[in-house]
Order: sequence, then C-alpha cells, then structure tokens
Amino acid sequence: MAQIKLYLDEDITPVIATVLRSRGYDVVSAHEVEMREKGDEEQLDYARQNGRVLVTFNARHFALLAEEYFDTGKEHFGIVVSKKIDLSEMIKLIVNMIRRTTSEELKNSFVWLQGFKTGY
Repeated sequence: MAQIKLYLDEDITPVIATVLRSRGYDVVSAHEVEMREKGDEEQLDYARQNGRVLVTFNARHFALLAEEYFDTGKEHFGIVVSKKIDLSEMIKLIVNMIRRTTSEELKNSFVWLQGFKTGY
C-alpha cells in the first residue's frame, strides 16, 4: 500500500505542511514549491504530476475540475476539500484521513475532509 502524499494549495497555511512533515507524513505546500498565484487547473496538474492528493478550501472550483477530469477520462490522485477550520482541527482531520484510507481509494475521488471527523 503506497503512502498518501499530500499537496496543500496556497489557501492553506504552510504551517500545516511543516507540522505534518514533523510527524513523518509526506506533505508539501504550494508556498514551498513556487506554485503560489497559479490557477486551479495548474494546482491540480502539479499535484497529478507529482503523485499527490490535493487538499484545498476551494470546493466550488475543484468540484468542476474533478467533473471535467472524470468526463474526459483524465486521472488525478484525489481532491480533498475542507471548509475553513482552525489549524489543530485541520491537522487532526488530515491525520485521521491518512490513517483511514489509502492512496488507491483517494485516486480520482473528490471528498470532504470533514467526512473523516469521527474516530479521533
């Protein structure tokens, strides 16, 4: 089972990537890889090219991109969306998601991070 690798888009503070890496998770932030101010499609393409699940607050735009990818048969490693929540809650939910799912289950999916709320 492959470890889930995450890519946090620019709306999510890079502090989350730092904290998660300190706990052994493979996470990068748009702030760290010179992807700030890039469009949504470029963000998803970066995640796809690097084998990473994209995590974002931008549900509306990424839902449309997920639908477009599905309709055209283009693959991605998953899109995880979240409402804006505090830092500690976001970290708990991400860790819970990583523990409860696999990279294979997230591939080509569009899921809400809040769906991983129970059990932590």
